[in-house]
Amino acid sequence: MPVIRTTILEGFATAEQRSEITTRLADTLVDIFGDVTRPYIFSIVDEIKPGAWSIAGSVANEEMIAGGRQISQESLAKKLTVSRVGAAYDALATGDRAKIEEYWDADITWLVPGETSVSGTKTGLDDFLNFMKEVGGLSGNSFNMERTGVFISGDQSVDLSLNTATRAGDPSRTLSIDVAHVLRWREGKIIEGRGAIFGTGTTEYNQFFA
Repeated sequence: MPVIRTTILEGFATAEQRSEITTRLADTLVDIFGDVTRPYIFSIVDEIKPGAWSIAGSVANEEMIAGGRQISQESLAKKLTVSRVGAAYDALATGDRAKIEEYWDADITWLVPGETSVSGTKTGLDDFLNFMKEVGGLSGNSFNMERTGVFISGDQSVDLSLNTATRAGDPSRTLSIDVAHVLRWREGKIIEGRGAIFGTGTTEYNQFFA
């Protein structure tokens, strides 16, 4: 029965991080021994108090732990997760520039699909936000993205959404399309985005923004 045990300094990792450590270590052993062994694999994370051991001859003290904890928390705050993807879009909705800049890089590039006045590559955060403002104006601020799925792989995320809107001044012109956004992240911020529209949605998109 494989057992893997990890020891860390008390207070260095959050409960969420300790849980992730045990899960990933167990998954690694399953990859090696096969899925049939999963019920028999155990992963344990222990904590020891500062001063109980040393690193390269130096006793691990509270100062070392505080520094390590800060680095760990900063890294966790920027980690690409499903929640962070949602928070990035929520920040856009606030219109608060400072909040937006927590998730969207100043030098972002964003590729808008279709063949309309709003299509093409947007370069820089100002250009991207102007695009969002233009979409809001053309749709009478009715444009809505309902996320239906988010997937994470390395430094990239893919979010699926149902986008709906009604053209400003013309309620007979409506939009309802399935869209995917491929986002590339660096240090917790989106540096590149590309949009793709499924099926006949591109034609509908072009007609809506014509």
